[in-house]
Amino acid sequence: MATRIGIDFGTANTVVARWDDVLNRGEPIDLGALDLLRPGAAGVTQRVVPSRISYATDPDLRVVGASVTPEMFRDPRHAVFQSTKNVITGRIKDIPRIVGARSISRRQAATQFLTDVMAATMLAVDAADLEIVATAPVESFDTYRDWLVREVGDQIGLARLRVVDEATAAAVGYSARLNPGDTFLVFDFGAGTLDISVVRVQASQSSQRGGAGVRVVGKCGIDLGGDNIDILLAEHVATQARLPFGDAHLYNQVFGQLLRSAESAKVALTGGSQATISAVDPDTGTEYTADLTRGDFDSLLRDKDVTSRVGRTLRAALDKAAAAGYLADEIRHVFLVGGTSLIPAIQEIVYMQFPRDRVRIDRPLEAVAAGAAGIAGGYELHDHIQHDYVIRHVNRDTGVYEFEPLVPAGTEYPTPTPIKTIMIRAVRDGQRNLGLAIYERAHATYRDASADLEIMFDAKGGARAVSVTSQQLQERSSLWLNEDSPTFLEANPPGRAGAERFRLEFRVDAQKRLTVSAFDLERRSWVLDQQAVVRLS
Repeated sequence: MATRIGIDFGTANTVVARWDDVLNRGEPIDLGALDLLRPGAAGVTQRVVPSRISYATDPDLRVVGASVTPEMFRDPRHAVFQSTKNVITGRIKDIPRIVGARSISRRQAATQFLTDVMAATMLAVDAADLEIVATAPVESFDTYRDWLVREVGDQIGLARLRVVDEATAAAVGYSARLNPGDTFLVFDFGAGTLDISVVRVQASQSSQRGGAGVRVVGKCGIDLGGDNIDILLAEHVATQARLPFGDAHLYNQVFGQLLRSAESAKVALTGGSQATISAVDPDTGTEYTADLTRGDFDSLLRDKDVTSRVGRTLRAALDKAAAAGYLADEIRHVFLVGGTSLIPAIQEIVYMQFPRDRVRIDRPLEAVAAGAAGIAGGYELHDHIQHDYVIRHVNRDTGVYEFEPLVPAGTEYPTPTPIKTIMIRAVRDGQRNLGLAIYERAHATYRDASADLEIMFDAKGGARAVSVTSQQLQERSSLWLNEDSPTFLEANPPGRAGAERFRLEFRVDAQKRLTVSAFDLERRSWVLDQQAVVRLS
């Protein structure tokens, strides 16, 4: 039986959860020195991996997560990378850093960090059959999915890596508290982004494992998060303390310290009334410091348009849901996830729209990963198919693999009548075992085939354009679902080359499984009756 894992790569914290069949929920995994326990809300302690990686000048040395100590930030023998998630979209300039004899970009650091976390996860669960569901932001889903699959997944050799959006995973993380027919809202405010989703719980099928399906009816997201608030706090202190702008090197060194101190102060002001932000000139020992009260913090968020932007984003998500027929008054539950959602001024924006008894802040740091593990464990996201599914076959004239549509995205299930009927033939005389290779056409974003060139870099930084074949595009964009069991038909008597032997009828059942019924054309009898072949998503 496969081990189901959910991974939420966050800007500040990363969480890994495992689906627990006994508890019927996702539970965080202890990754030893990589993770630590952090307070969440209402006294709940949560297990997280700080999203940090430190490279030493020795090319073989690096540490990840909680093993990155505060001293490493000040040690010239170490280069610490954090908040690397925001470079994946390419909208932020990624300036490489020199570490010893190497040049390391923030994207490379992000890839290495998540690869190391996944490797540690595989060692921790010690499972031969592993399925991982990773999450990606709503507003830049395709970009992150490509990165997760092509760079992170390929580097560690993961054949079974699925990607879902963070907001929907968060909804599933709270699914045990929901009833069919409820409309609820997920307010996901992390270190890098704010994503808000209005979600409707569909009526469950009695035979469907994991309960009710879920449909997202309104979404909105912006590139605003806790990191942006840290910057505002650090800039405020830099101005108040008159940090000299003329010396760029000194300013950058001290400002880096202010950023780290601002993050701690932000957390302190979430639960307390006062905090101090400080930094020290490494050469002269001059200290730059400023005290902030909760009132100062709230005023800064208001003056810098943070609270207004959050309010507008919430309103936009609610307007989209209303346009789909789901009014704000019908939203029965509001779930806050992400560390930034714990800031009192942010919560007040939510409370202005919803009564307090509708708002939940249970385990805000773990909800997304727990939901991803729930998805891997069988909880349904939607009452329709999310990806395109195809059948692979070989073109007899060219010898090249081709793909034929089987189940299009958007198909509602269960399907009472066949969604696809095909005939299959033996490829050689005497063939007994026949079957089909079924692929998911959403393993990575499927790009237009007209984009037939890509850049390849050499070891010295030179570049050239190389052609990308249609075969390569197909391979990159498809995940073979039944690789372990591609044959599921036995021809008795054996088939004849080129002769039609079976008529296959495909359906999708209530558990979102692709089923096949097979009629033996030679024996004139049904040999399979809606047998499950693969699970769809």
